[in-house]
Amino acid sequence: MSRVRSGGASIAVPILVYTVPLALLASANGPVPARTGGFGEMTCHQCHSNNPLNDPSGQLTLSGIPESYTPGQQYLITVTVAHPQLVRAGFQLSARLATGDGAGRNAGVFRPVDELTEVVPDDGGRIMYVQHTAMGASVSMRGSGRWNIEWTPPVTATPISFHLAANAANGDGLSRDDFVYTATATSQPTAAVR
Repeated sequence: MSRVRSGGASIAVPILVYTVPLALLASANGPVPARTGGFGEMTCHQCHSNNPLNDPSGQLTLSGIPESYTPGQQYLITVTVAHPQLVRAGFQLSARLATGDGAGRNAGVFRPVDELTEVVPDDGGRIMYVQHTAMGASVSMRGSGRWNIEWTPPVTATPISFHLAANAANGDGLSRDDFVYTATATSQPTAAVR
């Protein structure tokens, strides 16, 4: 109850407070878009902040990013997050033009290879992110989460930046006591495209 003054009288007014647990905002269903840490974005650490970012007791790996890409060729990318306390896990990855007038714009196409990942747009539909699904947050082995995605680069002569954030969650459904990791990678255009 709160008291509100109306003229000289005081009136008791009930105040309804609606709360949404943080676990529902960025949950096993996937983070909200734009949480990779790239180009000024936040990361999962915005909410899962009890432990230091990139805590040395765990690790995040991004493999399959080619040193130099060929436009139109498909590449299999693997994201792996590991931590001794990991019971559930999630990630979000973006690929964007690294330099030039288009820096920060979407670069290429992500394609899920199974039901563990999905592609989601940002609010304006300009940047596409690939991230875990509700099913993809479940891990087959305690301590490690892993996802595979296909990426097809665009026809461009611009370096491409990959930004990745992942959560090694303890499985309690809350945002505390989880471990967040970030990683980046860059792929250069092949000599033939330059």
